[in-house]
Amino acid sequence: MPEDNPSRLARLRTRFSLLDANGDGRLQAEDFDLLAGRVLDALAVKRNSVKATALLEGCRIYWQGLVAASGGEGHGEVVSFEEYAAVIPDDDHFDHYGQPYVSALADLADWNEDGQVERADFLACMAAIGFAEPQVERIYAEMSFDGAVAAEDWKAAIRDFYVSAAANTPGQLLVRRSA
Repeated sequence: MPEDNPSRLARLRTRFSLLDANGDGRLQAEDFDLLAGRVLDALAVKRNSVKATALLEGCRIYWQGLVAASGGEGHGEVVSFEEYAAVIPDDDHFDHYGQPYVSALADLADWNEDGQVERADFLACMAAIGFAEPQVERIYAEMSFDGAVAAEDWKAAIRDFYVSAAANTPGQLLVRRSA
């Protein structure tokens, strides 16, 4: 695992635990399907809709990118935290493998396609991903303007959360804080 500052390591651990949807301490293809399903259920989106298909595909692309970066072939592999931390992230990897997931997620939550994610949808989506309610409320309060979160700002914060090594960034909002 590369040397990381505490902020970076906290983000890695948070991301890993959020992606580990079944909670078994390792990442597998099933985790990404579960994650997408939770979001779709939370937002009451039909699985056969265009936006649902984009989210499911974005999750699969992200998983395939993790497997490829860790040397696997994409068939039943398991990625440990150490493997995850060693291969993730850099800007190019995120842009190729993570961005389809992030874009699909924000597009799904922006149900009326006005570029804004309404409070209820933001809270439901973030809770479905695995963020605790008090944290989601805090993130919403810090990111919202005029009753909604700009979808582009949310995408930028998620990207920052995945690729920035700096401690004082918008993506740092997404890191779990101890109570």
